[in-house]
Formats: sequence, structure tokens, C-alpha cells
Amino acid sequence: MPDDLLRPSAGSDADPSDRPWPLLNVAYIAVLGGVLPITWLAFVNSRRLGVSDAKRGLIVVVGLVAVVVEFFAAGLLVAGDGMWWKALLPMRIIAVLCYFVQYRIQLQRDRLFQLSGREYAVPFGAGNLGMVAIGVFTELMIAVVASS
Repeated sequence: MPDDLLRPSAGSDADPSDRPWPLLNVAYIAVLGGVLPITWLAFVNSRRLGVSDAKRGLIVVVGLVAVVVEFFAAGLLVAGDGMWWKALLPMRIIAVLCYFVQYRIQLQRDRLFQLSGREYAVPFGAGNLGMVAIGVFTELMIAVVASS
């Protein structure tokens, strides 16, 4: 419920026609899709929320660091035995940790959006399947490359 006392200070720099997605609805993409799709979604959603450019850059840096950590984790876990599937669970854990860091970066602006009384955009439709497919392909490629 929007608080009238805070309404004048809860303005947003974001375009009012570009409604953001709820941050928690994006979480399952982290589990199913991995680091790259969640970083892209966080970057796009942060623009819709009106997050500063410095924090948007931080979202990208966190995503890139998470990809590098995935490569090293997959390389350490698979190290010569060829069982690349052992790396999938740790890679999902890294993706969820990346999501939580990116979530915290956007949280303040998301709360301001909630106080503004506007509604969120409808959670993404057919793009979900594409993002999950790209994420799974990326995760498998990381695991296969790390195992060779």
C-alpha cells in the first residue's frame, strides 16, 4: 500500500511507460538459465527501475565475475574425469548467488517503485524459454570446455 507521506519523494527517473518486472519473478531464470540470462534481465530491469549507470555497470561486472567463477569451478570439479554433469549444480549455485547480489543492487529502486503505486509489467512471456535455452546451452558449453 503506497504511503502518501513518501509519495512526493518516491519519484523515479525511469520512463513511466517502461514498467519493470518484479525482482522475485526473475529468480527462477537464475536457477534454470544461469548467469548470462539473469545478468541480461537484471541489466534491462535496472534501466526500467531507474537505477544509476554506475550501479548498472556493477550489475554487468557481477555477472562477468560470476561467469569467470563458473569456468574455474567447472574446471576444478571436472578436472580430467570427463564427468561434466558434476559441475551443473555448483554452476546453478553460482547463478543464484549472482542473482542475489544483483537483486540487492536493484532493491532500493524497486522499493521506490512499489511506493509509487504503479503496477509491474506482466512477467515475460515466450522469451523465458529462449533465455532458459541460451542459459542451459551456455552452462553445458562451460562444463564441456572445462572437462577437456
